[in-house]
Amino acid sequence: MLVRKASADMAPARSRLGALEPDRRREGRQVALLRVGVLHARGHRNLCIVKNISANGLSARAYRDVSVSDEVHIEFKSGEILTGKTAWVRDWNLGIAFPDAIDFEAVLASRWVTEGQRRRNLPRVPMACAGRLKIGARSFEARLQDISQGGARLRIDRSSIEPGEAILTLPGLAPIAGVVRWIAGGHVGVSFNTCLSFEQLASWIHLKSD
Repeated sequence: MLVRKASADMAPARSRLGALEPDRRREGRQVALLRVGVLHARGHRNLCIVKNISANGLSARAYRDVSVSDEVHIEFKSGEILTGKTAWVRDWNLGIAFPDAIDFEAVLASRWVTEGQRRRNLPRVPMACAGRLKIGARSFEARLQDISQGGARLRIDRSSIEPGEAILTLPGLAPIAGVVRWIAGGHVGVSFNTCLSFEQLASWIHLKSD
């Protein structure tokens, strides 16, 4: 089965999985261009970009400190989870070895998140952070619940908010222009007018997670 859930007794990565290291490439390696996912490592969730994948492992760019032999999970919007252990780490790049070979052709054919899909399919990362939401001339205290490149979910203890143009201010980020799309049960959904860059958001999440 393609999707493998996290397992506490995962078998050690096989030595042949080192083939994913940049200076030891092998035939049959497949390229997955800028596939965005969420990296689960050391109790944290951070955005990552999967760059290459084969039956035995993948390489990705991530904004989270991990070490060789760490157990990690990469989750995609489609609900798929790929589980493995880090085989190598170099700057922000890392190689992940799967405990068993996967059907990577099926993975490439599945509905992974790409920039061409609607922004609601961009992976969201839970984040707890104080901020402010300005709607017209009014400004409200807000608590960030989760964020993606294309939007955010906030908690606001006010019942008088209405959908419309807004400015979201979060510490460490420039004010973000957007639109309040929905309001329900004290939660507000904001869609950004311009998607945040991956590196900007990933770096911010990394700093806020530490």
